[in-house]
Amino acid sequence: MVANCDRHCPLLRRMLIAASALAVGFSLNAAAQTTSAADNSADNQSYSSSADYHAFLSTDSLLGGSSFSDPAAGASASPQYGGGRKSSSSYPSYEGRMSHIAFNGGFGLTAPIGNDTSFNQAEASNPNGPLSPSQGIGYNIQVGGGWNFTKKVGVLIDYEFNRDSIPSDYLNTIGGGSGSGLGGNINTWGFSVDPIYYMPIGKKNGAYVTGGGGFYRKVTNFTSPVQECDPYYGCVNVPVTVDHFSSNQAGANLGIGFYRKVFGQDSNGKFYAQVKYLFVDSPGPSTSNNGQGSGTEELLPITVGIRF
Repeated sequence: MVANCDRHCPLLRRMLIAASALAVGFSLNAAAQTTSAADNSADNQSYSSSADYHAFLSTDSLLGGSSFSDPAAGASASPQYGGGRKSSSSYPSYEGRMSHIAFNGGFGLTAPIGNDTSFNQAEASNPNGPLSPSQGIGYNIQVGGGWNFTKKVGVLIDYEFNRDSIPSDYLNTIGGGSGSGLGGNINTWGFSVDPIYYMPIGKKNGAYVTGGGGFYRKVTNFTSPVQECDPYYGCVNVPVTVDHFSSNQAGANLGIGFYRKVFGQDSNGKFYAQVKYLFVDSPGPSTSNNGQGSGTEELLPITVGIRF
């Protein structure tokens, strides 16, 4: 027995040592996993405590709001770009400088008032003074451009052209009768600097006032029919200017209008209808204009168009 044991013990001893090493290895691995899990649990507990601590000290809690922070609630309510809109009288910060460029264009009828309607047949036999031409209903064209400082206040440089007719009773009187064929027109054009102030009534509708002054030129033309013939179309009477006089004067205007935003309530584009009072300090009758000066000119241009 002893001899047999002595012969086999070295092998048995090696097997026992290997088994013990494996057992110790498994024990150390299990202990390491247990320690890692405990550390993770502690970290989670620490993170949770930190989150609760920060939530407790959040701005909302200090101001009397909820002590739990909500990422969605913490998001800014203003747009990402531009910081939202300012007051209705100014431009949003995200709009560029091009948004401030102003433009207007329109056309309409022009009605004369004041001295422009003073002619009567009795003046034809008045030895103390020459005739003064009256003006009839005509038309106008207006265009302009400038700068909008805010959505309510701007300034424009306007070009205005008014073309009025000359009544037939005046033309017949100075032409010697209705068969003379004498015709005529009075053209008034000018440039003026006109501030403008918009007054919104609703989201799309509103009114505005405008006015200013500048340079005006008034030209009175008299025409007579001249026959022109063409081998293909025959002969026609064409009015040709036979006399005219003009004056360069200062003038002023004042107007009121109404508008509607047809491209959306946030758009600068709007249709408008306005009436203006136009005063031009043109000269009266004198020898320098053959007694045909009409004196100061007063017009009421009624215009519809579009503004930006």
